[in-house]
Amino acid sequence: EMMLEPLLLRFVDLAREITNAQYGALGIVADDDRLEQFITSGITEEERAAIGAPPAGSGLLGVIIRQGASLRLRDISKDSRSAGFPPNHPHMKTLLGVPVVYKDKIVGRLYLSEKQGGEEFTSEDEEMVRLFAAQAAASIENARLLERSQDLAILEERERIGMDLHDGVIQSLYGVGLNLEDCADVVDEDPDFVRQRLDKAVNDLNQVIKDIRSYIFHLRPAAFDARDLGQALFDLAREVRVNSLIEVNLDVAEAGVRELPPDLSENLFHIAQEALANVAKHSRASQAWTRLQIADGVVQLTVRDNGRGFNTSRPGGIGHRGLGNIADRARALGGTYEVTSSVGGGTSITVAVPLEGAYAHA
Repeated sequence: EMMLEPLLLRFVDLAREITNAQYGALGIVADDDRLEQFITSGITEEERAAIGAPPAGSGLLGVIIRQGASLRLRDISKDSRSAGFPPNHPHMKTLLGVPVVYKDKIVGRLYLSEKQGGEEFTSEDEEMVRLFAAQAAASIENARLLERSQDLAILEERERIGMDLHDGVIQSLYGVGLNLEDCADVVDEDPDFVRQRLDKAVNDLNQVIKDIRSYIFHLRPAAFDARDLGQALFDLAREVRVNSLIEVNLDVAEAGVRELPPDLSENLFHIAQEALANVAKHSRASQAWTRLQIADGVVQLTVRDNGRGFNTSRPGGIGHRGLGNIADRARALGGTYEVTSSVGGGTSITVAVPLEGAYAHA
């Protein structure tokens, strides 16, 4: 909504300019015809604050919504449908109002008032304002569709997180509870059995802590502010160590890294972040290695681990979504992507980007 408002204000400004109107306003309505947003042009913020709440649409301004038709008036005060103006409202005599319509659905209303020189708004003015209203309608609906898609993505992500927590952390904690359930009853009879149960519970809880840390790391948004890529990878490796308890070893080329195009540096950083997030979340590794090298006109990033690995021939395997993101970034840079893994043998991800192609994509 905040990104949409400047664009809509520009539509109102242009409509005022092309019709020589002193004042303009755009009211956006919800599905129930309730005023959702009100954008004004031609009055100051102080003047708008002095007027008070935006119009409820009970008078002339509501006619456009209720009837879905344009309105041109020589004198507002002489129309019987006028509800008058609130205190501190500027004087307005002439009025041009058009509905903002998208696919036969009214999403707003665009008003213009006080044509310069006291003239009445013309049919030509109305036609031009209708064009601005159509553009505004498309922008409003696009913004609403984007908002709905983002809401849907959030719901899907919540569902995924809930499933991950249920299948992983919650089941592990439930298992620890079952493991400890009988300890109190046999602590005197079989202390060795209880000791084994307690040792297993401690190990299981430590694994739960690691799992929760990896979830936190995976959910934290990646950030890259055009700093040196080597330093950014160092900070990323340190963050993984703190949040996942995985030892991350870093090997970054001494020459050429600072000269990489900013867009390439940022994409390589996000690739490393995605790869290490997969390691933290899925691999059960104790160590990972991140290597960035530049040779023969190619920059190569490799992330590997000593974790449980997976069968690469199986579709939708472990971390497939993150791997897909990495592959997409590599292709967008004009580079190649390779993953090698085997069950019990760890995983290695390598992205290679020709610098000539990378500069072309930067």
